[in-house]
Amino acid sequence: MINSIPKVFTRITNKQGQVVKHLVALREKKQYRHQNKAVVVQGRKTISELYDRGVEVRSLVVTAKKEPQSESDIKYPASYVLEHYEKFPAQKYYVTDVNITRKILGTASKPDNHEIFAEVTIPDHEYELTPEMDRLVILDGVKDPGNLGTLVRTAQALGWQRGVLTAGTSCDLFSDKTIRASRAVSLNWPHKILARGEWMKLLKEKGFTPVVADMLPNERLGLWSPEHGDDLSKLGLGSGAWFWNFHNRPRELPKKIALILTSEHHGAHGFDSELKVSVPMHPSVESLNVAIAGSILLSDLNRIMPSKNRSI
Repeated sequence: MINSIPKVFTRITNKQGQVVKHLVALREKKQYRHQNKAVVVQGRKTISELYDRGVEVRSLVVTAKKEPQSESDIKYPASYVLEHYEKFPAQKYYVTDVNITRKILGTASKPDNHEIFAEVTIPDHEYELTPEMDRLVILDGVKDPGNLGTLVRTAQALGWQRGVLTAGTSCDLFSDKTIRASRAVSLNWPHKILARGEWMKLLKEKGFTPVVADMLPNERLGLWSPEHGDDLSKLGLGSGAWFWNFHNRPRELPKKIALILTSEHHGAHGFDSELKVSVPMHPSVESLNVAIAGSILLSDLNRIMPSKNRSI
């Protein structure tokens, strides 16, 4: 049991103090986050994973009562971090009550009386498309931070090597909701933010084929599957990814795919001439949101593409 708060921790008591204002601004203001190159991250497990990835923790904050009287006053994970703070290196350590924690993290984060959170540095990362890379994911107009965070985490988990966000069309990779949905993977995700014309040029230079995720067309002629060819009798639930909109291109699986994912609401507008890919769905379901559809395609394309560069 923690009988007293270690002296290394400074207690935050003023909701209007500079520390609180700074942390709230990091959560609420995109420009402020990018100017300071920092975000607020919630949860001991997520913070521990960031330590493992070498992310710098500027300040660590523990939620705890001012004068604990019994073992139940400070519970895990707050109790563990207070007892073993040397395992959580930070430039500054703070402790505060749950009311100030709620102000900093926002009510959507649902903090409890024993919450852990931290201000961490947004890491620099290199972005080079090397010749052996063959899978790139492009997020075009994904405005829901939950969907964005889920896609980033899934792409990273499945080994899609780099990402691109279309400038001005997607939400912030470092918003609190995106960070929460990605379990802070978005902090380390190698990506660029480019205008559509810029990333189209980049794909051409690096030999990537743009492949746009879209719903199956009503006209089923022209569909092709890497596993079933043009045998439409095989088209059905569980039959994998089907490609279409080939125009004069050969019917074959591209060697290097740039999978373009757009929001369900906006749809795949502006990509009329590009190769498209779909997953067959039951007719009672019109569409899936981009996080679910994208995750299915990221996994299925991994399954049917050559196995190079997929070691873990």
